[in-house]
Amino acid sequence: MDIKTCIMVVEAMPNNQSVLLVGKHGIGKSQVVRQLAAHFHAELVAAGKLRKDVPICDSTRKDGDPRVDSYLIDMRLSQMSEGDMIGLPLLVDGETRFCPPAWFMAACREPRIIFLDEINRATPEVMQAAFQVVLDYQLNGFKLHPESRVLAAVNPDAGGYSVNGMDPALLDRFAV
Repeated sequence: MDIKTCIMVVEAMPNNQSVLLVGKHGIGKSQVVRQLAAHFHAELVAAGKLRKDVPICDSTRKDGDPRVDSYLIDMRLSQMSEGDMIGLPLLVDGETRFCPPAWFMAACREPRIIFLDEINRATPEVMQAAFQVVLDYQLNGFKLHPESRVLAAVNPDAGGYSVNGMDPALLDRFAV
């Protein structure tokens, strides 16, 4: 599928429909997501729904942490722990609550694309934590901004890749 067709397809979907790109390494899945981010960023800025000073993506990331001040929040799930996804526990009045991660809260406050790259290389715990984001567009009671989108990418579960099988219930939540 070429980029113009991909943009048309994703644009025709509701914002709360998660999209999964499947393909071999090196074919440009991440580049497609960056081009989708540039397209939606321009539309949101033109419509006054996103500040102009929010960069499309961060190409200078040095420590591997997602930049929450860019429109595209690029997450490498293969390098994450469960706490990176759901946040850290906090005791409040004798009850455990989770402090949501900064990347998620940024996507709750204003439009963002959350890119869950390498989701099928993540640990089962991280995949389960991603499930609520993919399905409900929320995490621990916090809902994503209505203009936020969730995109993901995987290598196929064949051909010598060291990947985990995706739960069919998780896979069913994506437009593939």
